[in-house]
Amino acid sequence: MTAVADLAIPCDVEMASVSLTLPAVLPSARHARTFTAESLRLWGESEESTEAAVLIVCELATNAICHGARPPAACGSERGPDSVITLRLVLEVDVLHIEVHDASAVLPVQRAAGRDEDCGRGMVIIAALAESWTCGVDPGGGKWVRATLARHGRGGLSSVA
Repeated sequence: MTAVADLAIPCDVEMASVSLTLPAVLPSARHARTFTAESLRLWGESEESTEAAVLIVCELATNAICHGARPPAACGSERGPDSVITLRLVLEVDVLHIEVHDASAVLPVQRAAGRDEDCGRGMVIIAALAESWTCGVDPGGGKWVRATLARHGRGGLSSVA
């Protein structure tokens, strides 16, 4: 696990960012959630804002692990040690950007999951919590998926739930 962080930010800073690189295994989603919660608390974000961001990170990280960094239909299977995901949080004056990179160039698609399906709701959850989300192919390989939460004053993210 690799973490790069400048967590204690002065009030007059216009942007702060942290990143975390994790192996593409399911327990890494928990590490990504914890890292996000700790970062946002240190940045002075509210508990409600932190909860929304943590849920988005959970969905993005799980999608990256299960669909982006693994062979199709292999969410629970083992993967080589070189398969990683990277979480990046960027806190600006007005917004928080949550971005996850993985090794696949296949972009996510929001879809309606059937009542009996155990997966397929992640992007719908992200769309409900975030002000917006977008994705793109990384020129260096793989893709990134980014969700944005608006901030209303210091310490207050706003979601469009």
